[in-house]
Amino acid sequence: MSKFSHLLEVSTDMASIPDFIIEKINKAYQLHALERHAEAVDLLNNTLATTSIKEPVLRALVQLCIESKNIETAITGLEQLASIASSPTVYIRNLYSLCYSNGQKARAINYLRRYVSDKPTDPEGLYNLADGCRRERLFDEALQHYSLAIECGFSDTSLAKLNMADIQQQINRESEAIIILTEILDREPTYLPALFNLASLYDESADKERANELYQKILAIQPDHALAMSRLATMSGNTIESERLILKIKSALSANEYTPEELESLYFALGKLNDDCKRYEQAAQYYVLGNELQIEKSLPYNPLEQEKLTQDICSAFDSLLVRSKDMDSEDAFSPIFICGMFRSGSTLVEQILSAHPEVESAGEIDFLKKAVEKFCPNFQEAINLNEESLISISQEYKKNVISYLSNPLFFTDKNPVNFTLVALIKRLFPQAKFIFTQRERLDNCLSVYFQQLDNTLNYASSLIDTKHYYDEQMKLLNHWQSILSNDDYLILNYESLVTNFDTELMKLLKFLGLQWSDSCLAFYGQKKRIKTASIWQVRQPMNTNSILRWQNYKPYLKDLDD
Repeated sequence: MSKFSHLLEVSTDMASIPDFIIEKINKAYQLHALERHAEAVDLLNNTLATTSIKEPVLRALVQLCIESKNIETAITGLEQLASIASSPTVYIRNLYSLCYSNGQKARAINYLRRYVSDKPTDPEGLYNLADGCRRERLFDEALQHYSLAIECGFSDTSLAKLNMADIQQQINRESEAIIILTEILDREPTYLPALFNLASLYDESADKERANELYQKILAIQPDHALAMSRLATMSGNTIESERLILKIKSALSANEYTPEELESLYFALGKLNDDCKRYEQAAQYYVLGNELQIEKSLPYNPLEQEKLTQDICSAFDSLLVRSKDMDSEDAFSPIFICGMFRSGSTLVEQILSAHPEVESAGEIDFLKKAVEKFCPNFQEAINLNEESLISISQEYKKNVISYLSNPLFFTDKNPVNFTLVALIKRLFPQAKFIFTQRERLDNCLSVYFQQLDNTLNYASSLIDTKHYYDEQMKLLNHWQSILSNDDYLILNYESLVTNFDTELMKLLKFLGLQWSDSCLAFYGQKKRIKTASIWQVRQPMNTNSILRWQNYKPYLKDLDD
């Protein structure tokens, strides 16, 4: 079946369809199953021409076109269905999903806008449009339509408000998100999605007491709630807490059926908790189980493809490109890009800098990625961008940063994608600075392996693949060093940072042209939200606990050796 085959799942009252129509549809499906697609389509088109009962025939035609990946014909059929149906909402939603899945995102949103324009008080249509806008980060429009959907009587007010709170969190309006989530819970005190999101928000904002209280409340309502137990594991700060939580999770695993995603979270949680208790063999066993589940839902990592990607980037972006004068070198706009392998200390550096009174943290914003994708989805082709395109990208990035932050003169951007765009960034923003974080290879790779990361990071669930990816990242780093000037970048070694903090901090601030600030020494006391896997590690005073950590696991993880 094609990836779109699920899109036309609409309920049908078969009793209301005449037998001769059902026979024609079944015959068309049989022909389709025999790969006689053209005959199946002709049969349905002939049926449409001779009957006034068009909706079920059109549905079948669209389904067959989706199955045979004839997407434009399927879209035409869905448009006809939307025009004749007494309840067209489901077909508009299918039009949106089909276009979106086929990469036609602007077209997808416009179908929803057109429907809402025709039916401005339809709560379902307003909600669908809001959801589509949220997915495309059109947040103001999304908030507007969620509100209108609620006003027009949308059936699930709590769900609409939950999504509004999610938007407020994404645009750093945590107080507004808390207000909305609290409103939901005032109406539905046991609404678990709102309880969990509120707990996560306090968790990310370093309010451990409030977060713990809410996670415990969730478990009082649903004792086997996998994500609440997993989040508590990340917060666990002592052996007694960890031991208690290990028993709770094991008991839940023995008594309940969990989805693969929930099991994955619980295995990673048990790995972390056993590591807290220095039971490294048991920790390794659970980390292996968690990663095995993650591998099942990820595309295989291809070392040759990764090597080719590295080569292509190095070939596309050379020193002549970086030193070209397309952009205004006098522009004072000077973002600080923190680049490095996952778990190499990039979040730690971000936290240290954000404690400085002159620096703001933008986190892992995707403003640059989205601006570049408008002109060249394949980043290696950015070498061919003309000056007009470069200016548009630069202006869009600046506009979004200014609306996102209060004082964007000195700010950090930590999106991992930026590491592949270093030369383009330097061309866009001549005053940009790069901090390349680097960590001992095996510790870095082990730390990646121990995190439940997004399955798009398909190297992360295998130590062999992670080590290969690390080596490719080092090749790319060496290339950037060869084409940037010494004033453009600083390599910050994790081990040096945690063992010689004052010295490395002085070097870091000097590189950025910032005055010394004692507040950077107490970076761990900040209450700013952190959304990465380092959420609680970077809230501890500087320590060397993670140095040579891989030695604890060498007997238990066969792929850990070089």
